[in-house]
Amino acid sequence: MKPPMPTPAELAILRVLWRDGPATVRAVHGAIYAESAVGYTGALKLMQNMLAKGLVTRQDASRTHVYAAAAPQTATLNRLVSSWMDAAFAGSSLALAMQALDARPIPAEELARLKAMIERLQRDGAESGATAGAGAGAGDGDGDGEGAA
Repeated sequence: MKPPMPTPAELAILRVLWRDGPATVRAVHGAIYAESAVGYTGALKLMQNMLAKGLVTRQDASRTHVYAAAAPQTATLNRLVSSWMDAAFAGSSLALAMQALDARPIPAEELARLKAMIERLQRDGAESGATAGAGAGAGDGDGDGEGAA
């Protein structure tokens, strides 16, 4: 059974765990809430709730508990995006992408990466007739949509 979709606060914690790897509550609290009114116990409770939901795992071999993301970043973000696509864009990848590009300006570097991804998808699509889609959209698993260099 898949864990529930993370809330925005849970997603912030998951981003820290994906970026930094397994971490203590104190490390996560420092990364997210150091400049806010959220205390250590608030972060602890949120992470305990995430454990109960199956969003994180916990190693408690020592006195200090170390938490890790239960699912890879790409799988979690793909579920979120698919949910948004279905709910707000009638399942259309194009409509989602167009709205995202319209909502915020895109830096030139990101635009170049997007163009390269579109070209790769077009090549993979042209090749899929002969190879039955091998490699189409696979990426390298790091969540940035690009293949390994």
